[in-house]
Amino acid sequence: MAATTPAPAPAPGEVEDADPRDPKVEACASFALQSLFSEELRRYTITKFHSVKRANIGGGQYDMDVEVRRARTELDEQPDRGSTQTLPPEDQVFRCHFVVLSVPWKNQLVLLHSACTPTATSGSASH
Repeated sequence: MAATTPAPAPAPGEVEDADPRDPKVEACASFALQSLFSEELRRYTITKFHSVKRANIGGGQYDMDVEVRRARTELDEQPDRGSTQTLPPEDQVFRCHFVVLSVPWKNQLVLLHSACTPTATSGSASH
Protein backbone atom coordinates (compact mmCIF):
# COMPACT_ATOMS: atom_id res chain seq x y z
CA MET A 1 0.00 0.00 0.00
CA ALA A 2 1.20 3.46 -0.82
CA ALA A 3 1.45 5.85 2.07
CA THR A 4 -0.71 8.94 1.80
CA THR A 5 0.68 12.27 2.82
CA PRO A 6 -1.60 14.42 4.97
CA ALA A 7 -2.67 17.72 3.51
CA PRO A 8 -0.52 20.59 4.75
CA ALA A 9 -2.02 22.68 7.52
CA PRO A 10 -3.28 26.08 6.37
CA ALA A 11 -0.95 28.99 7.04
CA PRO A 12 -1.91 31.32 9.93
CA GLY A 13 -4.56 33.78 8.75
CA GLU A 14 -5.27 31.82 5.57
CA VAL A 15 -8.95 31.72 4.59
CA GLU A 16 -10.48 28.59 3.09
CA ASP A 17 -13.94 27.28 2.25
CA ALA A 18 -15.49 25.17 5.02
CA ASP A 19 -18.04 22.39 4.77
CA PRO A 20 -21.40 23.43 6.30
CA ARG A 21 -21.84 19.82 7.51
CA ASP A 22 -18.63 20.00 9.56
CA PRO A 23 -19.58 19.67 13.26
CA LYS A 24 -17.46 22.75 14.09
CA VAL A 25 -19.36 24.83 11.51
CA GLU A 26 -22.70 23.53 12.79
CA ALA A 27 -21.72 24.36 16.38
CA CYS A 28 -20.67 27.91 15.42
CA ALA A 29 -23.86 28.48 13.40
CA SER A 30 -26.05 27.19 16.25
CA PHE A 31 -24.18 29.39 18.72
CA ALA A 32 -24.69 32.48 16.53
CA LEU A 33 -28.38 31.73 16.11
CA GLN A 34 -28.80 31.21 19.85
CA SER A 35 -26.93 34.44 20.62
CA LEU A 36 -29.06 36.46 18.23
CA PHE A 37 -32.48 34.95 18.94
CA SER A 38 -32.12 33.71 22.52
CA GLU A 39 -35.62 34.84 23.52
CA GLU A 40 -37.39 32.91 20.74
CA LEU A 41 -34.77 30.36 19.65
CA ARG A 42 -37.26 27.54 19.09
CA ARG A 43 -38.94 29.62 16.36
CA TYR A 44 -35.76 30.10 14.31
CA THR A 45 -33.80 27.62 12.23
CA ILE A 46 -31.00 27.81 9.67
CA THR A 47 -32.42 26.47 6.43
CA LYS A 48 -29.51 27.09 4.05
CA PHE A 49 -25.81 27.91 4.08
CA HIS A 50 -24.94 30.30 1.25
CA SER A 51 -21.21 30.37 2.08
CA VAL A 52 -18.88 29.35 4.87
CA LYS A 53 -15.26 30.47 5.17
CA ARG A 54 -12.79 29.53 7.85
CA ALA A 55 -9.81 31.71 8.72
CA ASN A 56 -6.92 29.93 10.40
CA ILE A 57 -6.91 32.20 13.44
CA GLY A 58 -6.52 30.42 16.76
CA GLY A 59 -9.09 27.64 16.71
CA GLY A 60 -10.74 29.13 13.65
CA GLN A 61 -12.81 32.14 12.69
CA TYR A 62 -15.96 31.13 10.82
CA ASP A 63 -17.54 33.62 8.43
CA MET A 64 -21.03 32.41 7.42
CA ASP A 65 -23.82 33.66 5.18
CA VAL A 66 -26.98 31.73 6.00
CA GLU A 67 -30.72 31.74 5.46
CA VAL A 68 -32.73 31.78 8.68
CA ARG A 69 -36.45 31.07 8.85
CA ARG A 70 -38.77 32.14 11.63
CA ALA A 71 -41.72 29.80 11.78
CA ARG A 72 -45.05 31.22 12.78
CA THR A 73 -46.72 29.78 15.85
CA GLU A 74 -50.22 29.82 17.28
CA LEU A 75 -49.18 32.74 19.49
CA ASP A 76 -48.55 34.82 16.36
CA GLU A 77 -52.14 34.20 15.27
CA GLN A 78 -53.60 35.74 18.44
CA PRO A 79 -53.74 39.54 18.08
CA ASP A 80 -52.84 41.61 21.12
CA ARG A 81 -55.70 43.68 22.45
CA GLY A 82 -55.45 47.19 21.11
CA SER A 83 -52.80 46.22 18.57
CA THR A 84 -53.28 47.16 14.95
CA GLN A 85 -50.18 45.26 13.81
CA THR A 86 -50.79 42.21 11.66
CA LEU A 87 -48.14 39.70 10.70
CA PRO A 88 -48.00 38.14 7.26
CA PRO A 89 -49.36 34.56 7.11
CA GLU A 90 -46.04 33.18 5.81
CA ASP A 91 -42.89 32.31 7.68
CA GLN A 92 -40.35 35.12 7.91
CA VAL A 93 -37.05 34.54 6.08
CA PHE A 94 -33.80 36.38 6.82
CA ARG A 95 -30.37 36.45 5.19
CA CYS A 96 -27.85 36.53 8.03
CA HIS A 97 -24.12 37.06 8.20
CA PHE A 98 -22.34 35.63 11.26
CA VAL A 99 -18.67 35.74 12.25
CA VAL A 100 -17.84 33.36 15.10
CA LEU A 101 -14.44 32.78 16.69
CA SER A 102 -13.79 29.30 18.03
CA VAL A 103 -11.43 29.11 21.02
CA PRO A 104 -11.26 25.35 21.71
CA TRP A 105 -8.57 25.50 24.42
CA LYS A 106 -11.01 27.63 26.47
CA ASN A 107 -14.07 25.64 25.29
CA GLN A 108 -15.46 28.98 24.10
CA LEU A 109 -17.23 30.46 21.08
CA VAL A 110 -17.41 34.23 20.57
CA LEU A 111 -19.90 35.95 18.25
CA LEU A 112 -17.84 38.73 16.66
CA HIS A 113 -20.47 39.99 14.20
CA SER A 114 -24.09 39.34 13.31
CA ALA A 115 -26.41 41.04 10.86
CA CYS A 116 -29.74 39.87 9.47
CA THR A 117 -31.96 41.40 6.82
CA PRO A 118 -35.45 40.22 5.84
CA THR A 119 -35.79 38.55 2.47
CA ALA A 120 -38.76 37.16 0.56
CA THR A 121 -41.25 35.12 2.55
CA SER A 122 -42.08 31.51 1.71
CA GLY A 123 -45.35 32.49 0.04
CA SER A 124 -43.71 34.95 -2.34
CA ALA A 125 -40.39 33.21 -2.99
CA SER A 126 -39.76 32.39 -6.61
CA HIS A 127 -38.38 29.04 -7.70
